[in-house]
Amino acid sequence: MRVSDLLRASSSYLKQAGVEWSESESLKIFALACQRSEGEARIWQVMDPQVSQVAKREEISRFKFLLERRGKRIPLQHLAKAAPFASLDLEVGRGVFVPRPETEVMPQIVSDFLSKRPRPRMADLCAGSGAVGLQVCRSCRVQCFSVEKMPIAFRYLQKNIAKLRKGFFPGSRCIAVRADVLHPSLLPSLTSALDCVASNPPYLSGVFQPEASFDPPEALFGGGENGMKFISRLLPVCYRLLKMGGLCIIEHESGQSEEVFSLFSRIGFKGVKTVKDLSGRDRFTQGVKWRI
Repeated sequence: MRVSDLLRASSSYLKQAGVEWSESESLKIFALACQRSEGEARIWQVMDPQVSQVAKREEISRFKFLLERRGKRIPLQHLAKAAPFASLDLEVGRGVFVPRPETEVMPQIVSDFLSKRPRPRMADLCAGSGAVGLQVCRSCRVQCFSVEKMPIAFRYLQKNIAKLRKGFFPGSRCIAVRADVLHPSLLPSLTSALDCVASNPPYLSGVFQPEASFDPPEALFGGGENGMKFISRLLPVCYRLLKMGGLCIIEHESGQSEEVFSLFSRIGFKGVKTVKDLSGRDRFTQGVKWRI
C-alpha cells in the first residue's frame, strides 16, 4: 500500500466517524505515529512511496491504534498530549480544557494594549493550560497572574509555565495561582492594580461537539439557561482588580454578545465593544474601567 492510499482510507474512516477535518487530521495522526513532523508526512504524501519504505511495522500499528481512538472522537490534542496555540505548544490531557484556535485573538489584543503601558500587570482568570497568559508573556513584557481552581488543570498550568518561560519576552513573568476566580477576595493585594484582566470562562449551555465531552465540565458550562451565570459573577471581580484605564476582555458564545455587552455597561466599563474571532463570529467583549 502506498502512503496516499493509506491516508485516503484513514481520512474516509474519520469522515464517517464525523471528524470535520478528516484529511488534515489523518495526516497529523500519521506524522504523530511515525514521530515525524507534519511537513515530512506531507512530503511522503506527495512523493507517494510504499508505506513500508517510510514507516516501521510498529509505527503502522500505532497509527491504526491512534486512528481508532480519534474515530471515537477522542481529541487529537489528547492523543498527541499537546495543543498548538498561537506560537505555543502546550501540554494538555484529560482534566484540562484544550485551548481552541478562536481564542488566539485574545492574547493579541491584550499584548497590543499592554505593550504601550509601563511595567504592566495582568491576570488570566480560568487559565486552564495557561494559553492566554503564556502567549502574552511571549509577546510583550508583563507580569501575569494565571489563576486556575481545578487541581489537574493547575498542574498542567505549572508544567507549561516551567516549559515555556525560556521563550518569554525579556522581563516577563508568569505566576500560577490556585484559587477560585469567583471568590470576592480573589487576589486582594491586587485590587485596583492590574492593567488587564482576560478570561476564557465557562460559558456553554450545552455540548455541541463530542470532543468537548473530554474537557472538564467545570471549564465548559456557565450555568443558567443560557450559560451566562458564571460570566455575570466574574465581571464584578474583573472590575475590582483593574486600575483606572485597565482593560477587561472576556470570551463568550456569539449568541451571548448582546447580553455580555449589556453586563459590561451596567457594571461600569466604558468603551465597550464586541470583537470577532478569526472566523468572523462575535467571540469577545472588551471594555475599560474608567470614572463616570
